[in-house]
Amino acid sequence: MSDNRLSRAAAAGLAATMLVTAGLPAFAQDFKGKTLVVGTWGGDIERLLRQNAAEPLEKETGAKVEFVLGGSGDRMARIYAEKANPTMDVAFVNIYEAPQALKDGMVEAPDPEAPYFKDVWDGMNNGCYAMSLVGLGIAYNKKLVSTPPEWADMWKPEFKGKIALSSYPGSEGDGVLGVAARLAGKDEHDPDAAFGKLKELTPIAMTYTNLDEIFAMMDAGEVAMAPMISGYVLAALKTHPDIGFSFPKEPGPVLVRDMLCLVKNSPEPELAKKFAALALGVKNQTDYAEQLYFGPTNKNVKLSPEVSADVIDTPDEVKGLLQLDWPYVISQRSDWTQRWNKEILGQ
Repeated sequence: MSDNRLSRAAAAGLAATMLVTAGLPAFAQDFKGKTLVVGTWGGDIERLLRQNAAEPLEKETGAKVEFVLGGSGDRMARIYAEKANPTMDVAFVNIYEAPQALKDGMVEAPDPEAPYFKDVWDGMNNGCYAMSLVGLGIAYNKKLVSTPPEWADMWKPEFKGKIALSSYPGSEGDGVLGVAARLAGKDEHDPDAAFGKLKELTPIAMTYTNLDEIFAMMDAGEVAMAPMISGYVLAALKTHPDIGFSFPKEPGPVLVRDMLCLVKNSPEPELAKKFAALALGVKNQTDYAEQLYFGPTNKNVKLSPEVSADVIDTPDEVKGLLQLDWPYVISQRSDWTQRWNKEILGQ
């Protein structure tokens, strides 16, 4: 057989092989025995990520997905500690952590050519990929507060000693400092104005670390109002009929956004991209909105009017939210923690 005929035969064999394997899961054999490590929050977030991203990925590729649960601070600490030899592939962090992680070379920059980048509303992939949208508003006791409150209502004399705050540092505390500064005619770049205004709320009824404890105090009438992140509260209100939630207008709710980061130089970068595509996809983001009240960032998600009314799900709504200068806020965290403990908690 001539060389030309051999070449044609080889080409035909290759083509036949490609046709046979075309219907198989992409790279399925390449990932058998591999493990993707994903750091995220627990509870319903883990449940949906497991259901909509991990399980389909495992079925497609033959790989395993391992979840590492905890707060975003835990994940950030691990990423920085393991910079030379990362063990985590995907990390979910907060809006204020993602840009710093990118600046420090801890995560991969969002790829503008990736389909899941293009599916996200323009301007939201800041540092990492935008995962979900929520806002800092006010949870309130309906028996003590007759109408959905504005931020300024927390400072009314009749609620003195009945305002609760979350533990600090955290996005809730940063958000309420930004609000306090604006009520004083300034912004977060004037911490004296922010802390001075916030101190007017003291004595604080309680510092809460989870929803169960704060809702118990609200139900008991010990707490009238508390700044909280919308998604967590709205999902829990089904079992607390005497507690409401308000998105204030003056200023608006503080934007809080969860981000999906691909860890730089991680062991399984291709698996991480596949996971990101599923996590940011329409199915998972729809479930986030319908079950967790976390607004979708994927512009292809279509929500019912009832669900849409309870979540932040359009760029116009995002523009109406109060957006803090997060890099500045993070640079002040150490000093503000000391001031918070001393001036707000009296410690």
